[in-house]
Amino acid sequence: MTVMSSIVSNTSTSRGLDLFVDLDGTLIAADIAQESLARATRVHGGMKASVKGFFSDGLSGLKRSLSEVAPPDIASLPYRDDVLNYIRAAKAEGRRVFLATATDEHVAEQIAEHLDVFDGVIASTPGQNLKGKEKLRAIQSIAPDGFEYLGDSKADLPIWDAATKSGYIVPSRAAQRHRDRNSANATLQVTRTMSPAKALFKAMRPHQWAKNALVFVPVLFAHQYTDPAIVLAAVLAFVCFSLCASGVYLLNDIVDIQADRQHATKKNRPFAAGHLSIRRGLLAAAALLVGSTVAAFAFVNPLFGVVMIGYAALTTAYTFVLKSYSTVDVIALSLLYTVRILAGSAATLLAPSPWLLSFSVFFFLSLAYMKRYIELDRMNAVDADEKLPSRNYYASELQLVLAFGIANGALSILTLAQYLNTEAMTVHYSAAFLLWLIVPVMMYWIYRAWTWASRGKIGDDPVLFAVKDRMSRLCVGIVLLIMGAARLLEIPGVFQ
Repeated sequence: MTVMSSIVSNTSTSRGLDLFVDLDGTLIAADIAQESLARATRVHGGMKASVKGFFSDGLSGLKRSLSEVAPPDIASLPYRDDVLNYIRAAKAEGRRVFLATATDEHVAEQIAEHLDVFDGVIASTPGQNLKGKEKLRAIQSIAPDGFEYLGDSKADLPIWDAATKSGYIVPSRAAQRHRDRNSANATLQVTRTMSPAKALFKAMRPHQWAKNALVFVPVLFAHQYTDPAIVLAAVLAFVCFSLCASGVYLLNDIVDIQADRQHATKKNRPFAAGHLSIRRGLLAAAALLVGSTVAAFAFVNPLFGVVMIGYAALTTAYTFVLKSYSTVDVIALSLLYTVRILAGSAATLLAPSPWLLSFSVFFFLSLAYMKRYIELDRMNAVDADEKLPSRNYYASELQLVLAFGIANGALSILTLAQYLNTEAMTVHYSAAFLLWLIVPVMMYWIYRAWTWASRGKIGDDPVLFAVKDRMSRLCVGIVLLIMGAARLLEIPGVFQ
């Protein structure tokens, strides 16, 4: 394969216009440099090397450093099928096709080798950022008598102005205006399959907000649901926590783009699929995190604001550091759920029960292990030493994770049974003995969930499964009925 444009023949042929194809945003629905920079935050020495490369050779030096410390997984990149089909059609017509990109040369060459459809590559090298007019000069050195160019952004405007034919791939607003003025020369045109607004809302994971209903638990167990002020505080806490969590989800998905693309279902997330840019995601994440924190202090109370900051700090630490360590990651996940209960207590100023917090830690630790068990089970690994992407778990540990998960589920049931036997229960429940019926219901749910996990029926997220599953909702309803009966019924006799 020809790599440097200087050694490609400049002679025009009768086979048709040479085709030059941009990479970021055109051939792939992604920006390699932005993604590599996000990954570099989790690589030891990654940011230091990136800064050093930038001060050495500017943007081109930064791209070279990123290609070395945080290289992309070439095979999993979101290639655009429309563009690839157009390239193959051009090749069938006998036309020469070149990858023309501002991405670092090392990465561009690997992509060209992987796809095996290009006659040559022109790309950035340290000291030369091949973008805009610089790219145009490189293109014209190969095809001085005319060419066709496929691009997507404002940086491509000077190249389209000089091109004989132009293709517009999910064009920016500036690119759209150029296309409208030069429609006679337009060839391939590809539009968005999902609007940025819809992609952003999906990336915020509104379906996950159900987890934040845990802020209402202190209100429920303190039986203060008839107090309008307390209920309002809990509702405001729920809204603030949901917006904060969405901001963290955006950061998590940005950092995990490459791992998500290697996952059977997570590859369809907006960032991994290329429906949402990293720049837009970072701006939205900052707005959500700052806005929700300000709202927490202004509309709830300072104590809740402090707890929410603690949640944001812990979940950010999980995203960038803790998720890479086995055992630490699942403990962190269980604590993130328990913090939601603490947040509800802080918002309503209702002291949580230590028994309730203990139950929460064991219960959600069991679900966190279930999540890892599902991921390991879906690997279908042939080699026992095969490792989960971005996680410190190996295929050989599948049964160990299963044992840890079931054990913590059993501990949560034991803790619940002890909690229901405390004197505090008799204060709020006139028929407290009925609360023991909750124990077999929870036994059924936990062991059924683990059985279904072993059958591959849970999905990616056990908590989301609990929200959507009909039997899970029935179990919640039964628990609430038992609690209502225990509180309202007065049964004389030995059970008092």
